[in-house]
Amino acid sequence: MKVGWAIELAGTGKYTPERVVTNEEYAQRLDTSDEWIMQRTGIRERRFAAPEESTLSMATAAARAALTNAGVTPADLDLIVCATVTPEHPLPATGNELQHALGCRTIPSFDVAAACSGFVYSLIMAGQFVHTGVAETVLIVGAECLTRVIDMEERSSCILFGDGSGAAVIRRSREPSRELVAFRMGSDGGGAKQIWIPAGGAREPASVRTVNERLHYMRLRGREVFKFAVTKMRDVVRETLDDAGISVDELALLVPHQSNLRIIESACQRLRIPLDKVVINIDRYGNTSSASIPIALHEATANGRIRPGDLVMLVAFGAGLTWAGALLRY
Repeated sequence: MKVGWAIELAGTGKYTPERVVTNEEYAQRLDTSDEWIMQRTGIRERRFAAPEESTLSMATAAARAALTNAGVTPADLDLIVCATVTPEHPLPATGNELQHALGCRTIPSFDVAAACSGFVYSLIMAGQFVHTGVAETVLIVGAECLTRVIDMEERSSCILFGDGSGAAVIRRSREPSRELVAFRMGSDGGGAKQIWIPAGGAREPASVRTVNERLHYMRLRGREVFKFAVTKMRDVVRETLDDAGISVDELALLVPHQSNLRIIESACQRLRIPLDKVVINIDRYGNTSSASIPIALHEATANGRIRPGDLVMLVAFGAGLTWAGALLRY
């Protein structure tokens, strides 16, 4: 959908834990190796939250960094949208606790549980609030503590994930050329069990049986997810660009969800996007779900890879199944 909303990312920030977990550490206790993991995922290391850290602490750190980068204070915020599937508590929303942790006014705040697509979903929602004049300044955060919900005995999935948080401040553009040009969003609940946590909700409350059967850990059907991700990444990028009347060659940068290097490479090959136009940091962080795009976006901005006037495409896909794309002109 082409929208041309006059919004801008006024500032970005990130937080990643200090503890670095390399492939060699997995190889010491699982039947795997650095070569095996690198060939199948492109991941060399990832970050694990310390025992005293959590989704809220990481979200707060990234949010504060984004506010500083944007030159605004918590008192300037009108809304907080927090994307996470690893909330601080089942109740209340992590966004509510983040509002208090930052010392904001009693502004609205809520969570978005769209998994890896959560940050792009949040960006689109924030854009609507700003575009309609309901809010002037919005904080969006993607924060995940995935190491608390992955089965460290399951070789094929535990190697994929890490912890971290990224954030951005959204406001009405101060330069006429800056805009959210177009976006796409979608979901297919028929694929819900391709990436899911079986227990801990209303359908299957916690019990001795669910704990003993390890039903509180994430389960992943890797082959099916791979096929879905490659196809959906290609389709979302192509459809969003078509909506905007923009060619692939006009893109300055693609910022994809960091799920698997093979997925990114395969989709980009089909789109004919050279990898030097793609932000890739999965080798250092693994898959951080909703945090992956804001972390990558912050690093690309800080490293000077994004310049005024650039067309930048964000694209995500994940559990739900969900997908989303947003085309920004900086």
